[in-house]
Amino acid sequence: MSEVADQIDVYMIRMQKQGLILPVETIAEIIPYEPLQRLEDTPDWLLGLLAWRGVQVPVVSFEMLTVERASFSLVSVASASLVILRGTADQSSLPFYAIVSQTEPHRFSVSDEMMFETGEPLERTELVRVRFNEDVVSVPNLDYVEAAILNGMIQ
Repeated sequence: MSEVADQIDVYMIRMQKQGLILPVETIAEIIPYEPLQRLEDTPDWLLGLLAWRGVQVPVVSFEMLTVERASFSLVSVASASLVILRGTADQSSLPFYAIVSQTEPHRFSVSDEMMFETGEPLERTELVRVRFNEDVVSVPNLDYVEAAILNGMIQ
Protein backbone atom coordinates (compact mmCIF):
# COMPACT_ATOMS: atom_id res chain seq x y z
CA MET A 1 0.00 0.00 0.00
CA SER A 2 2.82 2.44 0.77
CA GLU A 3 4.25 1.97 -2.76
CA VAL A 4 1.15 3.55 -4.27
CA ALA A 5 1.24 6.46 -1.79
CA ASP A 6 4.90 7.16 -2.62
CA GLN A 7 4.15 7.60 -6.32
CA ILE A 8 3.04 10.78 -8.01
CA ASP A 9 1.40 11.17 -11.42
CA VAL A 10 3.35 13.53 -13.68
CA TYR A 11 3.51 14.65 -17.28
CA MET A 12 6.76 14.63 -19.23
CA ILE A 13 6.83 17.72 -21.44
CA ARG A 14 9.34 17.72 -24.30
CA MET A 15 11.17 20.93 -24.99
CA GLN A 16 13.65 21.63 -27.78
CA LYS A 17 16.69 20.32 -25.86
CA GLN A 18 15.39 18.66 -22.72
CA GLY A 19 12.17 18.02 -20.88
CA LEU A 20 10.12 19.16 -17.96
CA ILE A 21 8.30 17.03 -15.47
CA LEU A 22 5.13 18.47 -13.92
CA PRO A 23 2.62 17.04 -11.45
CA VAL A 24 -0.72 16.26 -13.08
CA GLU A 25 -2.48 18.61 -10.62
CA THR A 26 -0.72 21.68 -12.07
CA ILE A 27 -2.10 21.08 -15.57
CA ALA A 28 -5.54 22.32 -16.55
CA GLU A 29 -5.56 20.95 -20.10
CA ILE A 30 -3.31 19.88 -22.97
CA ILE A 31 -4.39 20.99 -26.43
CA PRO A 32 -2.90 20.86 -29.94
CA TYR A 33 -0.76 23.87 -30.82
CA GLU A 34 -2.71 26.72 -32.38
CA PRO A 35 -1.87 30.24 -33.56
CA LEU A 36 -1.33 32.86 -30.89
CA GLN A 37 -2.20 36.53 -30.69
CA ARG A 38 1.09 38.44 -30.72
CA LEU A 39 1.84 40.95 -27.98
CA GLU A 40 3.74 44.19 -28.56
CA ASP A 41 6.53 45.34 -26.27
CA THR A 42 6.92 42.09 -24.34
CA PRO A 43 9.97 39.85 -23.89
CA ASP A 44 10.73 37.38 -26.70
CA TRP A 45 10.02 34.40 -24.43
CA LEU A 46 6.40 35.58 -24.05
CA LEU A 47 5.14 34.14 -27.35
CA GLY A 48 1.64 35.59 -27.27
CA LEU A 49 -1.87 34.98 -25.98
CA LEU A 50 -4.04 31.93 -26.48
CA ALA A 51 -7.82 32.35 -26.54
CA TRP A 52 -8.87 29.40 -24.35
CA ARG A 53 -12.33 28.89 -22.84
CA GLY A 54 -13.06 32.61 -22.89
CA VAL A 55 -9.77 33.51 -21.18
CA GLN A 56 -6.63 35.10 -22.66
CA VAL A 57 -3.79 32.79 -21.61
CA PRO A 58 -0.16 33.96 -21.91
CA VAL A 59 2.06 31.40 -23.67
CA VAL A 60 5.73 31.04 -22.70
CA SER A 61 8.76 29.47 -24.32
CA PHE A 62 10.35 27.84 -21.29
CA GLU A 63 13.68 27.54 -23.14
CA MET A 64 13.83 31.22 -24.01
CA LEU A 65 12.94 32.21 -20.44
CA THR A 66 15.64 29.87 -19.14
CA VAL A 67 18.53 30.61 -21.49
CA GLU A 68 19.35 34.09 -22.76
CA ARG A 69 19.68 34.25 -26.53
CA ALA A 70 17.80 30.97 -26.97
CA SER A 71 15.53 30.82 -29.95
CA PHE A 72 12.11 29.31 -30.30
CA SER A 73 11.08 26.97 -33.05
CA LEU A 74 8.75 24.05 -33.39
CA VAL A 75 9.97 20.79 -34.82
CA SER A 76 6.47 20.31 -36.19
CA VAL A 77 3.34 22.36 -35.58
CA ALA A 78 1.34 19.17 -36.16
CA SER A 79 2.96 17.38 -33.21
CA ALA A 80 3.28 20.37 -30.84
CA SER A 81 1.01 20.92 -27.86
CA LEU A 82 0.12 23.76 -25.56
CA VAL A 83 0.21 22.75 -21.91
CA ILE A 84 -2.14 24.99 -19.96
CA LEU A 85 -1.10 25.35 -16.33
CA ARG A 86 -3.08 26.56 -13.36
CA GLY A 87 -1.53 29.65 -11.79
CA THR A 88 -0.33 29.03 -8.27
CA ALA A 89 1.05 32.33 -6.98
CA ASP A 90 -1.64 34.91 -7.81
CA GLN A 91 -4.82 33.32 -9.15
CA SER A 92 -6.55 36.68 -9.65
CA SER A 93 -3.75 38.10 -11.85
CA LEU A 94 -2.68 34.89 -13.56
CA PRO A 95 -5.26 32.11 -13.31
CA PHE A 96 -3.74 30.21 -16.26
CA TYR A 97 -0.68 30.27 -18.50
CA ALA A 98 0.73 27.87 -21.06
CA ILE A 99 4.05 26.44 -22.17
CA VAL A 100 4.82 24.86 -25.51
CA SER A 101 5.64 21.17 -25.78
CA GLN A 102 7.33 19.85 -28.92
CA THR A 103 5.21 16.69 -28.75
CA GLU A 104 2.14 15.57 -26.89
CA PRO A 105 3.11 15.16 -23.21
CA HIS A 106 3.14 11.67 -21.72
CA ARG A 107 1.75 10.75 -18.33
CA PHE A 108 3.76 8.63 -15.90
CA SER A 109 3.63 7.53 -12.30
CA VAL A 110 6.98 8.14 -10.65
CA SER A 111 8.57 7.61 -7.27
CA ASP A 112 11.68 9.05 -5.66
CA GLU A 113 13.54 5.84 -6.48
CA MET A 114 12.98 6.42 -10.22
CA MET A 115 14.61 9.86 -10.28
CA PHE A 116 18.17 10.84 -9.42
CA GLU A 117 19.42 14.41 -9.00
CA THR A 118 22.10 15.22 -11.55
CA GLY A 119 24.01 17.67 -9.38
CA GLU A 120 24.32 19.99 -12.40
CA PRO A 121 24.09 23.74 -11.86
CA LEU A 122 20.49 24.94 -12.04
CA GLU A 123 18.97 27.73 -14.06
CA ARG A 124 16.71 30.28 -12.36
CA THR A 125 13.67 28.54 -13.88
CA GLU A 126 14.50 25.16 -12.30
CA LEU A 127 13.98 23.73 -8.82
CA VAL A 128 15.90 20.55 -9.56
CA ARG A 129 17.30 18.63 -12.52
CA VAL A 130 16.89 14.86 -12.39
CA ARG A 131 17.69 11.79 -14.42
CA PHE A 132 14.48 9.96 -15.25
CA ASN A 133 14.84 6.79 -17.33
CA GLU A 134 17.25 7.81 -20.10
CA ASP A 135 16.40 11.52 -19.93
CA VAL A 136 17.58 14.51 -17.94
CA VAL A 137 14.52 16.55 -17.04
CA SER A 138 13.84 19.67 -15.01
CA VAL A 139 11.29 20.27 -12.33
CA PRO A 140 10.44 23.89 -13.11
CA ASN A 141 10.30 26.73 -10.60
CA LEU A 142 6.71 27.73 -11.34
CA ASP A 143 6.80 30.64 -8.89
CA TYR A 144 9.67 32.16 -10.90
CA VAL A 145 7.92 31.49 -14.23
CA GLU A 146 4.69 33.09 -13.02
CA ALA A 147 6.47 36.15 -11.61
CA ALA A 148 8.33 36.56 -14.93
CA ILE A 149 5.06 36.38 -16.88
CA LEU A 150 3.41 39.01 -14.69
CA ASN A 151 6.45 41.30 -14.95
CA GLY A 152 6.78 40.69 -18.70
CA MET A 153 3.18 41.59 -19.42
CA ILE A 154 3.47 44.88 -17.50
CA GLN A 155 6.55 46.16 -19.38
